[in-house]
Amino acid sequence: MKFLVIGNITKDIIRTRKEERYAFGGIASYGSITAAKLGCETHVLSRGNDELIEWIKNLKSHGINVELQESEDVTCFVNDYTEGERKQYVLSDAGKINHKHFGKVDVTLLGPVFNEITLECVKKARKDCKILSLDVQGFVRTTKKREVMKKFWNESEEFLKYIDLLKVGKDEISSVSKECDYEKVCEELRSLGVKVVELTLGENGSIIAGEEIHRIPAYKTILVDKTGSGDVFASAFAIRYSESKNALESGLFASAAASFVVEDFGTRNIAGRERVMERFKELAKRFGLKG
Repeated sequence: MKFLVIGNITKDIIRTRKEERYAFGGIASYGSITAAKLGCETHVLSRGNDELIEWIKNLKSHGINVELQESEDVTCFVNDYTEGERKQYVLSDAGKINHKHFGKVDVTLLGPVFNEITLECVKKARKDCKILSLDVQGFVRTTKKREVMKKFWNESEEFLKYIDLLKVGKDEISSVSKECDYEKVCEELRSLGVKVVELTLGENGSIIAGEEIHRIPAYKTILVDKTGSGDVFASAFAIRYSESKNALESGLFASAAASFVVEDFGTRNIAGRERVMERFKELAKRFGLKG
């Protein structure tokens, strides 16, 4: 399977009361490593500068092809935990990504982190792939004095008519719909053209809404760091959906895949297909599915 992630790789500065350190992230990182570990021919289209060189070497060590468009800046976030609850700031922005043709692609995952994907890029990506998946997070962010704030995505109707799979995190739901009921949120988003909506609810699992609505449990494990779990979920869901066209099965598979990354920091514990399938089979039994 040929899998493409479009989105800016991020440099994240993590501040706590004890230390300041940095890590690289974004859906372009977590989503691409997930795809590579699940056996896909994986490509990344991103934008940045030489600060990303060592991290790109790491991605390439997983067999990932990275196309980096040159920019003066790298997209850099500060995640500040010094007062307990996270405050997030944008220090710099690598800017808009120009679409590039990679030939025919089975799955394209759009992973904006800060409004870097244009409608024109979405239209071109749609023509190149069989399944187009979107993680909405970067479309619902704005800043006030550099601090990241949520905004309502008023342009959703223009974009979603091109999208097959849409992943929305719990804290993003109010930015894409004014409905309070989760099922009504899914119904509204599907009315705009989306085939399957994935609402991820953290430890409360997820709601998968296609022709039917399924409530998927989170795989119970020990939480170390939840960073990137939604990115892994979106990537794994799209891959399994491409293989099976079964929304329930894809949700269970994605839940299993996401359970590994939270057990360690960063991308270190993203699992391969064999390990994911073991947990998938456990979840599938609850729904009377064969693994």
